[in-house]
Amino acid sequence: MDDLNKLITKIDNESPGFKEQVKKRSQEIQIAHQLRLTRESLNLTRKDVAERGDISQQVISKIENAKDDRISLHTLNKYAEMLGCSLKMELVGHIKVANL
Repeated sequence: MDDLNKLITKIDNESPGFKEQVKKRSQEIQIAHQLRLTRESLNLTRKDVAERGDISQQVISKIENAKDDRISLHTLNKYAEMLGCSLKMELVGHIKVANL
């Protein structure tokens, strides 16, 4: 892993912003992996899940393989609910917002 971090840092020095993109993509892949593991732990196929709601097997595959960066939050939330889970998101930032 240390070699990978060194390589990412080297590329980031040449192309600023690369490290941030890797971090973002890594988080997306982790979420996709968790969804797939959850489905598999329930002994469900993609077809089984697709039959429970209005998300196609193709969309489920794209979600689980992090192949489409245009999947809506609504669709991700719906997929998690179809697995009996809820999706928790947190806004993390550096801008302080005044209490309303």
